[in-house]
Amino acid sequence: MSKVRVLVGTHKGAFVLTSDGKREKWEVSGPHFAGWEIYHMKGSLADPNRIYASQTSDWFGQIIQRSDDGGKTWHQPGTPPGTPITQFPAKASNKFVYDAS
Repeated sequence: MSKVRVLVGTHKGAFVLTSDGKREKWEVSGPHFAGWEIYHMKGSLADPNRIYASQTSDWFGQIIQRSDDGGKTWHQPGTPPGTPITQFPAKASNKFVYDAS
């Protein structure tokens, strides 16, 4: 094993810890999404540089972020990569549509 990566989600943000195979010296990246609660982080098996983070807040609810460069930049799936995160994402409507025919 040449590299080790540990994905850490906390109540204060997300962290990406990387080390070589011996695990003697670690590099810490983060906090990403400082102040947001991160309940889940997952690396992609198809692309080792792709990371998903699940953010949550009492106000905005659950939000998914994706990084395609190992955690250096993040975007919401469905938005073009490189789109800056400058404001809180808009929450989707929770209205239900019923077929009345």
